[in-house]
Parts: sequence; structure tokens; C-alpha cells
Amino acid sequence: MKTQKNQSKPSGYNALIEKFQLDVVPNWHQSFIADINAHRIVQTNGITEETYPNRYAPEDSVSGQLEFALKYDGTNLGILASIFHVVKPKVLEKYIQSKPKGKYARRLWFFYEMLTGKKLAIDDLDTGGYIDVLESNEYYTLSKSQPIRRQRINNNLLGDARFCPMIRRTETLKTYETSDLTKKCRNILTAYPPQLLKRAMSYLYTKETKSSFEIEHLKPSSTRTERFIALLHSAETEDFCTKANLLELQNRIVDERFQDTDYRNIQNYIGESVSWQYEKIHYIPPRPEIVPDLMAGLACNPNLSCLLFYK
Repeated sequence: MKTQKNQSKPSGYNALIEKFQLDVVPNWHQSFIADINAHRIVQTNGITEETYPNRYAPEDSVSGQLEFALKYDGTNLGILASIFHVVKPKVLEKYIQSKPKGKYARRLWFFYEMLTGKKLAIDDLDTGGYIDVLESNEYYTLSKSQPIRRQRINNNLLGDARFCPMIRRTETLKTYETSDLTKKCRNILTAYPPQLLKRAMSYLYTKETKSSFEIEHLKPSSTRTERFIALLHSAETEDFCTKANLLELQNRIVDERFQDTDYRNIQNYIGESVSWQYEKIHYIPPRPEIVPDLMAGLACNPNLSCLLFYK
């Protein structure tokens, strides 16, 4: 019995990744076009594979597949950036000029110029209404967007080209939105004496401190432990969203021998030793050469930094 992939043809991001042999993280939604009138959805390990009937087939061109991707696969800035790196600007210009007021054409136009820093040879739009660059019912977006006159786009992204998290509004997260967890927490807390809560918080701060040092296989002195706990207490009142403050914060925690004046310049990872000369890798952080840009995108964006640091 043939598999779904053998019976169908990749489309959208899948088609372009295959065409240009891109080395990218797979998109959460992968599209295929069936040879017959069939529609199937298969979900495996967080990946949704959706097969559409043949009538959904896009034009077999870069622009046709890009439009299909935005329409059915969602917005993936990482994959778009890789595609824009290998596609000639003329290809996008021809497509955008053929549909100057189309929402997908305008979004691709905006994404290209934002992600590459290059300007396409297209005149600014001077008529037509503004559209959101992301659908707020599908993604978490800024409530106060920035109007971009060139494409007549409302930029409601959570960041910029340097650092821009994309958070899908999944059914699970939508459920939490209506759960009013803040009210539930408040009701629980008001049922206990303030003094008891203070003792519980003190215990949790101490436990968090010990756990943090255990990850690094360190046994801190009582002074370092007290400093770490004091910093946890100050998280709600101090603004750490600048490079200088983040470096100062790090240097107040680590041993004096490991204090630094800049972001890391080596590649590190988070993992565990499984056996002799074998490590199980859980997470590989960004390459050191791109860390300054990423951190600038985070710390210099007041909306994003406030969101991530719960200010």
C-alpha cells in the first residue's frame, strides 16, 4: 500500500523546500495535492499533514507556491527568509505587480523587505485599505499595530527581523484565554493567610535557586545563594531589558572568575551525558555570531520585552 506522500505532490512550503533543497526546520503544517478528489488530515508528533483535492493545486511557480503557503500553511518567517535568500527579486516583483492589492501579495512584499532589508522595485501603494500582516484570530499579535504606508499593511508582529516569535493561537491556548486563570489564582491566594504565603514564596525562591545551581553542577556559597534569591525578589520591580542590565545581572550571579563584559562568544548547548563520549542534546542555542542581533531585537522592542519579561 502506498503512503500518503507517494500518492500526492508536495505544495506550499514543502514544494519550495524540495525545489531549493533548503535546510530548514519543517513547518508545523505540511500540504500535499492529491491526484484524486481526496481531502485528508494526518497529525503525527506535532506535525499536521494535510492533503487537498487536485482543484486546490496552485500555479507551479515560486510565487504560486508562496501564495498557497501563506493561505494554507500559515506564516513561517524562518522558511520565508530562506526562500527569499535564493529567489530572484524579479520573480517576486512580477507577482506583486500582477496583484498589487491582493492581501497575500502585499504580505509577501512586506515580509521580503522586512526580512532581507532590501527594497523591491515597486512603487508605494497610494490607494486601498490597510490589512493586518497577521490574522489576529490565528496568531498572537500586538493590539496596537504599526501602519506601514508602502504596502498599506498594519504591522502587528511581536518583533522585527532580528527577533520575532510567532505564537499560533491554537485551540488549547484559546481555552486558556477564556479560563481566567488570574482570577482563579487570586481566589486561591485569598483563602490563605498572607504570612503563610510569604513563607511559601521564600521556600520556592530557595528551591529555585538550588535547582538553578544544580543544573550547572555547582555548590554555591551562602552569599551567592542569598544574592540569587535577592535577584529573584527584584524581578517584579527592576527593568532588566537592556544589554547593560542583563550583563550586570549575570555578573552578580556567577563566580567572579566567569564574569564578562559582553554576550557569549562560544557555542554551547544543553544536554546530558548518556554514556562514554555520548551526549544527549536537548537544546542548541543560537550561534554566537547572531546573538547580539537577537538580543537587540528582544531588548530594544518595548512591546516584546515587556511581553516576555511579564512587566
